[in-house]
Amino acid sequence: MLAWGVLALPAAEPELEIRVIYDNTSVREDVPADWGFSSAVTFRGRRALFDSGTKPELFLANLERMGIEPSSIETAMISHQHPDHRNGLYELYPLNTRMSVHFLEAFYEKAFDEAAAIGMKVQREARPYELIPGAYSTGMIVGDPPEQSLAIETSRGIVLIVGCSHPGIVTIVEKVQQQRGADSVRLLLGGFHMFRQNERQIQTQIRRLRELQVKRVMPAHCTGDLAKALFAEAYGSNFEPLGAGKVLRLD
Repeated sequence: MLAWGVLALPAAEPELEIRVIYDNTSVREDVPADWGFSSAVTFRGRRALFDSGTKPELFLANLERMGIEPSSIETAMISHQHPDHRNGLYELYPLNTRMSVHFLEAFYEKAFDEAAAIGMKVQREARPYELIPGAYSTGMIVGDPPEQSLAIETSRGIVLIVGCSHPGIVTIVEKVQQQRGADSVRLLLGGFHMFRQNERQIQTQIRRLRELQVKRVMPAHCTGDLAKALFAEAYGSNFEPLGAGKVLRLD
């Protein structure tokens, strides 16, 4: 039985809330931007951290600016081994040693050595697992490097959070639909890793995502300006850019 309880949230709180803590763009002047990604996910009263940005001091400052107490985070998952997604965790953990931490077992040893140096007990993952009730890691998806993403089963469909999409955004969506038995994705958000791709490459993926019934997109981090513009054109009112300071509430 989990020792963590449900957060004491008002009855009017939404089923899912996502607060973007770290991104290389910002929607609030008091929440600075920097290359990297992090979001705090509260689903049905349970809170998890997805990635932790690049600069620990900025990450912790942005957590505070976004109203997230370190002690309220039950668990953390890091999408992949790159420092711009995991560095902040090493400064957060001493403030909340009850928090469980999930790395892929394929991370390079430096990530585990840095965790061990501060007494962080890391769970090494490969297969899909439930991070908090109703929110599932994909487990390891092969890429350069391997990556895990977070699929949240809301009452109106899958909300899928991706870190950097090194395995390919289409591959990730296809894997999630296979794992969760879903024929659509309510919302896809995070880094799509298209900043080095040309228009033809991006349009091919957009067409496939629409075939996969990805209903709404909120690209961030490593997606790139060209890709954001093409997604905006393709998705219209179902496109919205993400950025540090953004608070997304879904019923």
